[in-house]
Amino acid sequence: MQTLISLVRFNIFLMATATLASSIGFGQVAFDVNPLAPARETNPIGLMNQLPGSRMVDVQLDVSALFTPGDSAVITEYTVRIVSRHEDVQVADFSPRTEMQSDVFGALQVNSNQDRVREAAVRGMGGYPGVGSAQGYAFYHDNNNETVHYAKKPALEMVNASGTLERRRGVYFKVRQSSQNTLEGARPFRVVFEVPASWRADLLDVTIEAAGFEHDGAKRQRVLSTQQFVVAVYQEFDEHAARVATNYVKHQESLKQFAKTYARTIEQRNFPTPIHKLGAKLDMYEPCIPKQWLESLVYQQGVSYNLTKLAPLPVDVRVAVMNYLDQKHLMETMSGTQQTSSLGARNASMQDFVRR
Repeated sequence: MQTLISLVRFNIFLMATATLASSIGFGQVAFDVNPLAPARETNPIGLMNQLPGSRMVDVQLDVSALFTPGDSAVITEYTVRIVSRHEDVQVADFSPRTEMQSDVFGALQVNSNQDRVREAAVRGMGGYPGVGSAQGYAFYHDNNNETVHYAKKPALEMVNASGTLERRRGVYFKVRQSSQNTLEGARPFRVVFEVPASWRADLLDVTIEAAGFEHDGAKRQRVLSTQQFVVAVYQEFDEHAARVATNYVKHQESLKQFAKTYARTIEQRNFPTPIHKLGAKLDMYEPCIPKQWLESLVYQQGVSYNLTKLAPLPVDVRVAVMNYLDQKHLMETMSGTQQTSSLGARNASMQDFVRR
């Protein structure tokens, strides 16, 4: 029994150490993005509609990066991925585009000097006994000097890269550190989406990854931080769509706040004793509340979530889940691509979920 208790304590220590290391590794940079973004009607010159009955809207996201001072890690680049949740919403244009820069301004002036020297000498001697002898000498010298002047373009380095993702449902932007480019601060990213004619609002999944060297002696780059966001996009000048998007953001933040407030209670219900924690670590015990329940609700498409798995949550959290899923349902039905389900039946099942 004493051996088992010691094993449990050691396992808890390892879990705490791993959690601390994870928090240190993911605390090197803090990203932020605007939770709401209006979509402006646009008709870009040179862009043709690829989908029947579609139109173009322009969305701008402002991404901010704040580095932790004194951290040993060196972040050299970060990548922003913006993806729509619907196949009928496609990327038509984006900016900034891939950009190359050099520390040298203007063209390089190159001078090439080439000298060619040719020399030849011939010496001869001849004679005949009793008659006499003769000597001869010949020398040839040719010196040619050639100077060539020409201009050469300096070597370029990539500072920005961008392109489409997932069959044009999304776009990525990669920003690199350089002598003329900083990673910190706010940076705008613009995307033109081709949307259905009935489109009024939508949700965009934004993932930002920071990559670099873990310490000064590291030879390979690795991903140092990954952060996810959901941006509610609505048609500009559509007051109802703007109100629905605003309510979605408000209820998402409320759900996250309730999850944070009741985090200790949720953990106690999942792991009543240290034995349960050890069993989960050894894959011998499955918590009654899924570990990634909050991420699944926020970052997965649709509202068809198995709520019976969340029945052990505190009642305040279950109410927040119900309110959030209602707003998420409204947002996705306004995208013009999602089939409207029976909202009354959904509300009845949600009420039953709250009463449990």
